[in-house]
Amino acid sequence: MENTRDRHRHHRPNTAPGPRQAFAAHAPGARVEVLGALDGLSAAAIDALAARPTDYPLLVKLADGSSRSIGMAELHPLVEARAREFGALGARVVVVACAGGFPEVHASAPVILPGKIVPAVVGAVSVTRRIGVVTPIRAQAGAAEAKWRADGFDPLVTWASPYLHAEIVTASALMTDPSLELVVLDCMGHDEEYRREFASLCGKPVLLAQSIAARVAGELANG
Repeated sequence: MENTRDRHRHHRPNTAPGPRQAFAAHAPGARVEVLGALDGLSAAAIDALAARPTDYPLLVKLADGSSRSIGMAELHPLVEARAREFGALGARVVVVACAGGFPEVHASAPVILPGKIVPAVVGAVSVTRRIGVVTPIRAQAGAAEAKWRADGFDPLVTWASPYLHAEIVTASALMTDPSLELVVLDCMGHDEEYRREFASLCGKPVLLAQSIAARVAGELANG
């Protein structure tokens, strides 16, 4: 999930493409727009949201390049408002850029929730259901483990921010566990470059939430 006006997401040397490119690659000819859930809010208002206690924090990238952890309950109505904006503008499909257990979002256009689509895809290809799951922040690991267990998996959960490259080393080392069938990068901020590097480091198949959601959105947008 992002809050960006310049439409760019950054990690490593700060040259990675934003979600616009990731989704446009699977929807040739479609117009891809990005709205941030926190667009229009003051810095003080954003800090106030981040200060509220939560059992399910989500990492949000801000337009100034910084990030905040904000509870899902606080973000949900803001995200739904943006989805309705897109629907009113005639969008063919809306994607919520969050891979967590996001509640239903209602709009006049179809709404893709990666937190539902990604486990469905993983379940279709996993035999043992013993998987690795990488969240963006440590505080989200507990909620992510509970969600993936409820989805019918036996997950080993760790964290690695897409914006702090050093964390990829520790996370990928844990995911070399021989009991794991595959690894899921369970954050919409992780991109294809990150996936390739993570797979090289851990030596396992790695599925990317961003690209799975983009492929489904592309099918709907091109329909």
